[in-house]
Amino acid sequence: MSTSKRIFFTINSKIRLKRSDYVYNKKINRLIHKTKVPSLSAAAKREILKRFAQYGFSNISLKWHQYYSGMHGSVHSDFVPENLFYGHIEPALNRVPLYPAWEDKASMEKFVDESLTPNTLLKNCNGFYYIKDDILSLEEAIAYCSKLDQFVIKPSMGTWGGQSVRKIELEGSKDKKKLLNELFQEYKKDFVIQEILTQSPELAKFNPTSINTIRVMSFFRPSGVVVLSSLLRIGKKGLFTDNTAMGGVACGVDVNGNLKNFGIDEFGIKTTQTKDGIKLEDFTIPQYEKIVATIEKVHRQMPYFKLVSWDVTVNDKSEVKIIEFNTFGQGINLHQITNGPLFREYFDEIMEIAKSYDKVADVMSYPG
Repeated sequence: MSTSKRIFFTINSKIRLKRSDYVYNKKINRLIHKTKVPSLSAAAKREILKRFAQYGFSNISLKWHQYYSGMHGSVHSDFVPENLFYGHIEPALNRVPLYPAWEDKASMEKFVDESLTPNTLLKNCNGFYYIKDDILSLEEAIAYCSKLDQFVIKPSMGTWGGQSVRKIELEGSKDKKKLLNELFQEYKKDFVIQEILTQSPELAKFNPTSINTIRVMSFFRPSGVVVLSSLLRIGKKGLFTDNTAMGGVACGVDVNGNLKNFGIDEFGIKTTQTKDGIKLEDFTIPQYEKIVATIEKVHRQMPYFKLVSWDVTVNDKSEVKIIEFNTFGQGINLHQITNGPLFREYFDEIMEIAKSYDKVADVMSYPG
């Protein structure tokens, strides 16, 4: 490793982090202004600064702790600032260059058993159409899909917050092939067409129009996989996706699969029940032990990613289905607002990893 090359990457890395910190500082200022959360005490500020300084992060912004503490309802020094998580911790835990290929929904069966995922009917990979391993022409792909009554279409990579995830109903369409041709031209390439899951009656009661999912964050450590935090995401009535960015609500889940006593939307508004009057705290996630056991097993097959966020549901046959997983750009705010400090008793273990991480050396090792 030449000195000049390391200097170049060091300067470049610092510039990127400065830009990132600027963006996140603007974000937290907006959140604090909107929510009017109270300031931290002088004693709490000293404790937080001391807590993070021991891991080499001596100049963290205390605004994130102010926001999380105010929204959660109690002050904790172990809350993880969003800019610190994305800029230092996530890349220390996960091999960033590998995530685009591993997160590709068209390749999930390579890493997750097909019995645990929604049935993929058709996929487009870099412009090529496939059914299983067989390549089809555009015309053949359209002809195949025209026999379907309904399906889900979604980009296979590079999306967040349920972007471009749509439920398509062909039944009753006058010209199915024309509709499908227009749809495929719109999505261009890198997308999948999947069956529509029928969720369990217990989950459906919150909102039958969306697939209400459990977002689970797990940590792969030397002794095995542990679940750090879980959320139930409930879609807005009438919509197909469950994301808070689309008007949904997220509610924390305890270690036994029971909902916490409040949910929260993207604007920070708390609610104790759905719009139909269903109380959140009186509900237990169906098959929660099975969900945890499934994630613990599957995560062990992904050694390049120590921290993974899973979107899981339970179908009408009580089967666990992994809809997708995220290894980069994982959301942490809703977890900490509803469940408290993200890393729980593993805070020191994870921060030690972040402390010893040499970001410059890692970036320099990337091919290309």
